[in-house]
Amino acid sequence: MKPIFALTTCILSYLSLSVSLFAEGQGEQPEPSAPVAEEKVEKRVFGKSGEEKFTGQVVIIKVGEKDLMNGHAFKFWRRVLKRVNDEEARAVVFDLDTPGGLAFDTAELIMVDMQKIKVPSYAFVNQKALSAGALVATGTDAIYMHPVSAIGAAAIVSGSGEKIEDTMRAKIESAFNAFVRAVAKSKGRNPDVIRAMMITKEYYDFGEIHVEEGELLTLTADEAVMEFEGKPLLAKGIVSSIEELLEREGLADVEVIEAELSGMEQFAYWVAAFSGVLILIGIGGAYLEMKTPGFGLGGGISLLAFGLFFFGNYAAGNMAGYGLMLLFVIGVVLVIVELVILPGMVVPGVIGGILILGSLFMAMVDDFAFSDNDFRGWDSEQAWDFVNVPSRNLAIGLIGSSLLMILMMRFLPNIPLFNTLVMSKELDSGDSMDSGSTAGEHIGLRGLTRTDLRPAGKGEFGGKMLDITAANGFIPSGKDVVITSEDGLRILVEEES
Repeated sequence: MKPIFALTTCILSYLSLSVSLFAEGQGEQPEPSAPVAEEKVEKRVFGKSGEEKFTGQVVIIKVGEKDLMNGHAFKFWRRVLKRVNDEEARAVVFDLDTPGGLAFDTAELIMVDMQKIKVPSYAFVNQKALSAGALVATGTDAIYMHPVSAIGAAAIVSGSGEKIEDTMRAKIESAFNAFVRAVAKSKGRNPDVIRAMMITKEYYDFGEIHVEEGELLTLTADEAVMEFEGKPLLAKGIVSSIEELLEREGLADVEVIEAELSGMEQFAYWVAAFSGVLILIGIGGAYLEMKTPGFGLGGGISLLAFGLFFFGNYAAGNMAGYGLMLLFVIGVVLVIVELVILPGMVVPGVIGGILILGSLFMAMVDDFAFSDNDFRGWDSEQAWDFVNVPSRNLAIGLIGSSLLMILMMRFLPNIPLFNTLVMSKELDSGDSMDSGSTAGEHIGLRGLTRTDLRPAGKGEFGGKMLDITAANGFIPSGKDVVITSEDGLRILVEEES
């Protein structure tokens, strides 16, 4: 079990190094000019603490052609909006040029995150805000249109382009109708204007503009600012640029900063997306390390996989952090105690397994989605959606690693590349077998189990101790057994009748 101790040591070293980097990054921060605001700023490792602060600035969030189709973009915007509040920005402007995208992610953005914005928010339609893009615009305090622009056509469609079944469409449209009323009320807008962009089963009359049943409302710049019932139909004005928008809002002299997704964040989001594969590789690497002498290829693969797993999920805004990393390491240590120091005791192994699986699961939980329930309530339909992705990734990792270990047990001893790594011979050590023994020569030997086999443990054969595995899952201590199979990875035994 020496390789497992080496693996644990390396993970602990990784944790210590990360903590050092974090502390060093904090030490390099300049003295804050506003202590209260600075206390709220989220400190993150790997360069995030060095981000330019939003304090007193107008923050521009660009929403381009494909951004509303990218789930990672929503997580990035949510983090930006949190920083807008925490760092006390002056205002935020959504620069929209999009044909639309993910409906429910957009609804979550405008119903939860955009409702939390504590500073003035504006939408600049430059040059189209269609479908989900129109919904984002309506979630701001004021909408400005480019002279040549359009907004609307926000009907709900499936992501695959297939027709939505009538009952399901009615259910979705009912939910979004409620979203529209809530957002329109909070922003002082006419909810029928937004409904006319989404629902085709009604006739709408907005003075000079009529929307027939079966049609969707799409407004040009001139139509969006047209007066209806004493106020603009939808947009506050027409401007040619963000600079002109800011001038109209009295923000011409305020510094402007564009929120940008860093290369490290993009990398982290991709790593987090493949968390299930990293768990598979990490467990597979650890198993390979246990079956090969010294600390080598398997341990390195496992360390790299789990290191990337925690880093990627942490940097992507999930719950992964130093606390969960520490729980993961404690779990690994307890499993080692079960396998090496107190074999057959069960309790350390069970607790260790729970800590390992629990820390891996919680590390993948979206911190934003979890905290949203404080805003929308834990009894809402979407309250437990945050468990879906972690559950799927953990299942992929566990099932995939099980299949991988079965394949390694079956084929690895016969692969020439690994013949020099796999323990095809037992090493000289105390009561172990002779160094000259070869794989397969123990078949047929009879002996006695000295520990419970769950399924692995130890047995005595001719006065010598061997690491053995129960072929049928479990054999208690003190039972007569016979070796039925042996390869370079393990020795299988069955209880004698």
